Amino acid sequence: MTTHSENKLAIKKKILDATLGIIGAKGAHHVTSRKIATLAEVNVAAINYYFGSKDNAVNEALKTFTDALMQSFDHLDNLAVPPEDRIRNFLRSYADYSLEYPDVFRNFIEQTLHESVSSCEYIEIMKQTGLNKVKAAVREITQNQDEIDLTMKIFQMFSCLELPVLVGDKLQSLAHFDYYDRECRHRYLDWVLKSLLHA
Repeated sequence: MTTHSENKLAIKKKILDATLGIIGAKGAHHVTSRKIATLAEVNVAAINYYFGSKDNAVNEALKTFTDALMQSFDHLDNLAVPPEDRIRNFLRSYADYSLEYPDVFRNFIEQTLHESVSSCEYIEIMKQTGLNKVKAAVREITQNQDEIDLTMKIFQMFSCLELPVLVGDKLQSLAHFDYYDRECRHRYLDWVLKSLLHA
């Protein structure tokens, strides 16, 4: 039997999933309470009840997306795996998840540039743990102790992760490269890893 609190969590999740779905399909600017309610199969009042406003629902949905994206960094904690494999697993996980909702990811990058609440949290996590995890694995492989060199390699790595999603399907017409094809994407990420770590 479903408890009252479980039911509330299920409704809240439906609203968040619907909000992410709309952001992913149309962009954050096209999210309305009515669209969320229709997709989540709830009434509009439920959005205000659980989140206070449509904007709060959007921010919470983006935070949910951020939290899931940050789980990619957990691959870097598995010290039983060689460091190059840890980075490869991280890159693949991060890239694969960013494509689950590519428009959400694009919106997320845009909000990061404008320092929204959800992206500020992402930046803080990156500064406190994410970048250090990647840096430690890169240092372990390259034996490079120069902090500036390591930081530049990491930012180049993130640029390689983000640019294909930002460019979207134009990448295929521009460069005949289908980043949305998993095999092609992983081959690209292997090349990125090799060029950054063994340059």
